[in-house]
Amino acid sequence: MFKKLLILMCLGFFSGSLLNAEETATAVPKKYKFSICAVFKNERKFLKEWIEYHCLVGVDHFYLYNLGSEDRFSDLLQPYIKKKLVTLIHWPCMDCEDIEDKTWMWALGSQISAYENAIKIKAIHETTWLVVMDINEFLVPLTTNKITDLLEKYKEYPGVTIQTGFFDASKVNALPPRKLVVESVELTHAELNVQKEVVKTIFKPDQTEGFCWPPYLCLFKDDQIAASAAKNELRINRYMNRAKGYLHAGKIREKLHVDNRMLSEAELEELLKEGYEIEDQEYAIKRFIPWLMTKLGYENWGW
Repeated sequence: MFKKLLILMCLGFFSGSLLNAEETATAVPKKYKFSICAVFKNERKFLKEWIEYHCLVGVDHFYLYNLGSEDRFSDLLQPYIKKKLVTLIHWPCMDCEDIEDKTWMWALGSQISAYENAIKIKAIHETTWLVVMDINEFLVPLTTNKITDLLEKYKEYPGVTIQTGFFDASKVNALPPRKLVVESVELTHAELNVQKEVVKTIFKPDQTEGFCWPPYLCLFKDDQIAASAAKNELRINRYMNRAKGYLHAGKIREKLHVDNRMLSEAELEELLKEGYEIEDQEYAIKRFIPWLMTKLGYENWGW
């Protein structure tokens, strides 16, 4: 009799555990505080700087989705994989050569599906916060050196939206040798195929239902709303024209010697829209460059 009672008690305990597994998943401490998910293809030249920089500002894991790269990227990523800093996923890349609107179809076929895989399978039980980004984008905290410190302010929210500033990474249509992407200081206008304002979200995967369009905006459970970080608190620097012919090929643009800090957002946008470049006088990312040089082994580059 006692054995039967004990068995029934155990069965009741386990069935209750299974029923509540989904609820308790959000309460279990995660392995990582803040992670990045990114898709990439043939980005070997830029991956190391991008990873090391984000480690400096508080990122403790990367979910990287490879879309058929052919540039020996695995040799570069292997040390990070061994340290369990990087989770590498090989993801199918949609062939859009014969499709008129390649950008939209690629995003729908390759990019968003990878993001959905991250939030629903890879990251949901492992990381508290996640952001989806491109390899030419760098998160810049302004009020602290660690983004994780800043996120404590928003711990009651399911996500935090952040704005993007655009930078021309190179004057000669290719990033010069022995130069970091984050050394660029020329503010520029977005490419034609990029929205005027790219607002992305740092979010909690276990509070997220999925993405809407554009694929940086999250849909949260129970109709929750994300908070918004001020641009003087946290932003994204997006560096374009890193590779030959990527942007403004053969076009020499005028540079305005004005202090961008004295311009309103509307005035700045209007000047950039007219084709001018403006030097970023604030240059908030500069303080990380000496540390980044050391991490990359470039201590003797004059910093």
